Amino acid sequence: MSKIKLFSLTALLLAGSAHAHTRWILPTHFNVSAEEGKKNVWIMADVTASNETFHVDKPMGSDNLSILKPNGKSSRADSSFRGHRKSVVDINLTENGTYKMFIAGDTRYVTSYKMPGSDKAKRMRDVNKANRDQRLPKGATDVKTMAASSQVMTFITLNQPTDNFGIKKQGLELMPITHPSDIAQNEETTLQFLFDGKPQANVSIEIIKDGSRYRNDAGVQTFKTDKSGNVTFTLAEAGRYILVAKHRAKAKNNPLAEMVSGQIFLTFEAVLN
Repeated sequence: MSKIKLFSLTALLLAGSAHAHTRWILPTHFNVSAEEGKKNVWIMADVTASNETFHVDKPMGSDNLSILKPNGKSSRADSSFRGHRKSVVDINLTENGTYKMFIAGDTRYVTSYKMPGSDKAKRMRDVNKANRDQRLPKGATDVKTMAASSQVMTFITLNQPTDNFGIKKQGLELMPITHPSDIAQNEETTLQFLFDGKPQANVSIEIIKDGSRYRNDAGVQTFKTDKSGNVTFTLAEAGRYILVAKHRAKAKNNPLAEMVSGQIFLTFEAVLN
C-alpha cells in the first residue's frame, strides 16, 4: 500500500473517532510577558472545525467570538479574516491578567422520532416540544427533543493570571481549579465542570495532544468527572492539547425538551517542567 493511500486510510479512521467535528480556537500564545505599561501586545488565533487536532479544515465563523477581559468587561477581536479553511483573529492585550476567548452558540433543538416498520431514528433540526406536533409525520413514535448547547474556548494570560472565568450557571461550564496558565507536564491538573451552576458528575472528558496526524495511535485520553464535578489528570508531555467535555441528561422542568446536552471544547498548553 502506498504512503498516500495509507495516510488517507488513517485519516478516515481518525475522522470516525473522537476527532470528528472538533471545534477549536488556537492562539499563537497562551502565556505572554510584557514590560509594565506596555500597551502593544498582540496575539493571533485560528478559529476552525476539523477532523484532525489542530489541522485546519472548515472555516468556523469568528463573528460570534467574544473576549472576557481580566476586568470582567466583554470585547471583540480587533480584526478578523475568514478564509476557505479557517478564520483568523487579532487581539490586542491591554491589561495584565487572563483573557477568556470563546464562542457560545444559542441552544439548538433536535427532535428525533421513528416511523412504523423502521428501527432507524430520523431527526429534525430547530424543532422543539412546543412546535414539533406541527412538523412530525403521522404515526411517528419514540419522539424526543434534545436541547443542545456548546462552548468553544481558550484562555490567554498576560503577565499574571486572574480568576474571572465567566461562569453564568447555564448549561455545561468549566471552572478551573488548576489555572489554565499553570498547567505543566508531569504536574497534576484539576478542572471542575458544572451544569446549570452545580457540580456535575460523570461528564465525559477526552484529551488529545497536538500531532495526531503523525501518530498511528490518536492518543485519546478519557476520563469521567467525580461526584464533585472534578477531573484530575497528569500530562506526561508538554505541548498543545484539546479537551472535549460532553454531558447528556434528562431535562428538568423544561417545556421545550425532554433531554439536555452540553459540550465544551477547550484548547490549552502544558508547559515544560
